[in-house]
Amino acid sequence: MKKLTCLITLFLFISVGYINAETMASRKKIKMKVETQHHQRSLPPPCPAEAFICGNTVDLIFRETNKTAVVTIMNLDTGEAIHYNVSTNDCSISIDLGNNQSESNYNIELILDGKAYTGEFTTNEI
Repeated sequence: MKKLTCLITLFLFISVGYINAETMASRKKIKMKVETQHHQRSLPPPCPAEAFICGNTVDLIFRETNKTAVVTIMNLDTGEAIHYNVSTNDCSISIDLGNNQSESNYNIELILDGKAYTGEFTTNEI
């Protein structure tokens, strides 16, 4: 009985990594850059959040819980803002861009602690 329990437990630990394998493999990272001026010749500070696009869904994952985050997504092809959200104390945000079947170019702006971070991405790249 102990061997069977150990085998089942081992199988569960091994299979957990494969459950979200398709989602993780099909998403693409959005490169975010800071929009503030640097007076020194140094590397820009890292973005406190990572952004990913998977199909028509944008996922923002924060490195630490933030006080307030302002997220704006703009369609660069039409010039319209399609998403605006002010969130507090979130670890992650998932944004559905809708059922847009055509390829569109977007700009995402994230404001955290008075600093603006921007990135550009295209839907249906994958």
